[in-house]
Amino acid sequence: MKIGIDARFYRSSTGGIGRYTRALLKNIAALDKKNKYVIFLTPLDMKEYDIKAENFSEVVVPISHYSFAEQTKFLKILNEAKLDLVHFTNFNHPVFYKGKFIVTVHDLTLMLYPQSKNKYSWLKKSAFRLVMQNAVKAAKCVISDSDATKKDLIKYLSANAEKIKTIYLGIDDEYRRTAKTSLDTLEKKYKIKTPYLLFISQWRPHKGIGELVEAFETLKTKYNIAHKLVIVGKSNPNFPSIAQTIQSSKWAKDIIVTGFVDDGDLPAIYKHADLFVFPSHYEGFGLPPLEAMAGGTPVAASNVSCIPEILGAGAMYFDPYKPAEMAKKIYDVISQKNLKNDLIKKGLEISQKYHWQKTASETLELYEKANTQ
Repeated sequence: MKIGIDARFYRSSTGGIGRYTRALLKNIAALDKKNKYVIFLTPLDMKEYDIKAENFSEVVVPISHYSFAEQTKFLKILNEAKLDLVHFTNFNHPVFYKGKFIVTVHDLTLMLYPQSKNKYSWLKKSAFRLVMQNAVKAAKCVISDSDATKKDLIKYLSANAEKIKTIYLGIDDEYRRTAKTSLDTLEKKYKIKTPYLLFISQWRPHKGIGELVEAFETLKTKYNIAHKLVIVGKSNPNFPSIAQTIQSSKWAKDIIVTGFVDDGDLPAIYKHADLFVFPSHYEGFGLPPLEAMAGGTPVAASNVSCIPEILGAGAMYFDPYKPAEMAKKIYDVISQKNLKNDLIKKGLEISQKYHWQKTASETLELYEKANTQ
């Protein structure tokens, strides 16, 4: 087969989809020497692209996601490539592409939680819905990151359940190893001091940052904890209220905002945390709490969406809409040694279920299936 893979999310700045794309390609390159692959990347992706495989060839396409050029110029490039199958690693794709393709739909965030609330947000939401609907209807197979996302596709987009296969993501090996970055380095680069509670994710309202800050205030005033709160991630200009919530907190001096963090430093940031907190209202999979578990850090997380499905018995759960409950559950973990150690043990066991090689292997099986349809 001649398989095209849309890897325009390859670069590290694209977050979780980028991590998925990089890990998938690297593991496919290691597992499959038979099929030929054409990898589509933007110039920014090419700066980080480091895969050397004889059956891989790269095509640079200066075409951004969710753009008009994606629907026109990228369509032309795909047609000229004469591919047997294309894998779009996110739902966005040229809707008039008539060749065989599969698509990964990580979640319905952009449809259910639009980027902004300006007068055009309804238009973007409608556009995302149309592109997603075409993706799940026209694709030979659809990959979902979790059964929860599969249910969302059926509920909101009337997707055919028989076409959807849940393929879980994996955890990068560096999160299972001893962290290389020292605590001194973390303090110099990011002003991080122990003990601290940790949050890592995008800055968007549905990630629960506002509720987390409120819970942290309760932890400081009611439970008198000594911890700092470390928030990793970049401020989102579409949602200025999140930064305002942090800055206006009466405990702002104990909230450390690192900004974007180098991937190489993340394992150490997880490792030195007393607890990882994941208060998200909605996820398609949720890599950060698993990465924390893999390094031996206990996790407290939301009891909604796919999160219990993925984390199983490895986390302490709370209602993300109730900051007081969140604070109580966090305090229980950091103050009870036996509970904390139990969560660490169970978290390590849960994290062993998730490997990128398995993700790639199951995806390769789907390529074969889709090509025969």
